[in-house]
Formats: sequence, structure tokens, C-alpha cells
Amino acid sequence: MMDQNKYLSGVFCTLLYIFIASTQSVMLNIWLFGVNIFLVVGLSFLVVTIVFATIGLFRQRDAYVALFSQWHLLIALNIVSMFNWLFYFLAVKYLEPSVAVTLTQGLGPVSMTLYMLLTGKAVSKVTRYCHLVIFIIAIAMCMYTVMFRNAYTLYSRNEMIMGIVIAVLCSISITATVVISKRFAVSKIPASALLSLRFPLLISLCLGILSLQHNVVVNSSILYAILLIALVGVSASIYFLQKGIELTTPLAVSTVLALSPLAVFVIQLFNNHTPFSLPLFLIIMIIVIMSIVSITYEARQASSVANI
Repeated sequence: MMDQNKYLSGVFCTLLYIFIASTQSVMLNIWLFGVNIFLVVGLSFLVVTIVFATIGLFRQRDAYVALFSQWHLLIALNIVSMFNWLFYFLAVKYLEPSVAVTLTQGLGPVSMTLYMLLTGKAVSKVTRYCHLVIFIIAIAMCMYTVMFRNAYTLYSRNEMIMGIVIAVLCSISITATVVISKRFAVSKIPASALLSLRFPLLISLCLGILSLQHNVVVNSSILYAILLIALVGVSASIYFLQKGIELTTPLAVSTVLALSPLAVFVIQLFNNHTPFSLPLFLIIMIIVIMSIVSITYEARQASSVANI
């Protein structure tokens, strides 16, 4: 059982993640053009791993015994984490930020609901209907983006379609990450200890691919930007996300993440290269409204169960 205060604390932590990650998405869309993405991802998560490993080794050594006792889940978490972060960086590279985040985060509730239904878990009719609307609206957004927003991107329509496919795959991998991370949270594994062992596969893949490439541009400004991404954009944001996963339900986390598109849409208005779009704004607002309805309903359900 979960009381309402704990549920809402988890929602708040996830909202903090959204604020940081949304700002990062807009900045990455501008900055990643012409920068080697494997260099950015590999070095960023190397820094992230060092940060959380330092915290874990000094404060939570006992947690590593429990972590390694669940080595199969740890490997699974590494695999899905590799996909969701690599796909995320590729999605924000090829799509305008609000579209990329709408697909990567907004479709999370859809895949989470599908997962719960396939595994025989109960999902309320309200949540099912809300997520069905999100799914339909997301399809409409993809069509609108490819047909009418290609003028505001540096990439071709084929690259935009590839970005859409990658973003959808990212949303599925994020859902898998939430489910597996919740298993560790139930085992009382501290967030920092888990995060210190979550990315070795992602780092190895990126640095392995990078070693095979030639003429990779590396300078002090790129390294400074990577350090900023690692410490603020990734370390701080995923810590709050991990705490959100720990404090609330997987469905709640996935649903709250659907609020990300509105935050990104507002932030990207400060970028002159992506002018305001009324249809895109309406699409995002429908997704946000459906998310709020679902969040509110699930919070009330959690409160009702706790009071029985």
C-alpha cells in the first residue's frame, strides 16, 4: 500500500527531473549539430558514474552486496539504460525538442499501460482512456511534424522519420527502465548506489564506437559542455527521477513524465529557430490534460486504498 503523501512526493521528484531534463533537451537540440554524439554520451555518463560511485562507496557500501546479488536485474537495467539514453540523445538531435520529448516521455504511459494489461495487472478505465487519447494524438503529431515542421530543422524528412522511430523506441526502453528500477527500489537499494552501476554498458558501447571513428573533434569548449551536461543535465535529473521511482508507482512516474512536452515547448519558444505553432501547442496541451486527469485519479485511488 502507498499513502498519498509518499505518492505525491514521488510525483514532485519526477517534476524536478522534468524541469532539468526539459532545459537540457532544448540546449542539446541546438548544440548537438556537428558534434559526435558517441563522444558526448560516453564521456557524460563516465562522469555520472564516477560521481555516483564516489557517493556510493563512501556512504552506501553495503548496498553493493544487495546489488550484485541481483546481477541479472543489474544487467537488464544496463541494457535498457543503454537504449533509452542513446535513443534520447539521437531523438533530440534529429527532432525539435518538444516533439522529441513528447514521443520519448509522452508515450511512456501508453507502453506502461500496455505492459500492465499484458501482465494481468489492473489498470483503471480512466487511465486506459486517457492513455488511448495520448496514443492517438501522438500519431497526429508525428504526421504534422513530418509534413509541416521540416522547414524549421536542419535535417531531411527521412532523418526526421528516423528520429520519430528512435523516439518511440526510446519511450519503450524508458518504460522498461522504470519497471526494473522499481524492483531495486522495493529492495531498498539507494538511488546513488544503483546509478553508479547503471551505465557501464552504455559507456563501453559509446567509447568502443568512438575508438573506431576518425577525425572526431575534441576541444576545451566541447569538454566543458560535456561536463555541464553530465553534472547538471544528467546526474541531478536522473537522481530526482530515481527518487521518484522509489517513492511512487511505475505508472505514476510514466504518467508524470508525459508532462515534459509542455515544459520543453515553453522553453524552446526562446529559440528563434523554432517559432510558435498553434497545432503543436494544442496537441501537447491535450496530452498534458490527459496526463493530469490520470495523475489526479491515481492519487485519489492511492489515498482511498491507504485509508481502508
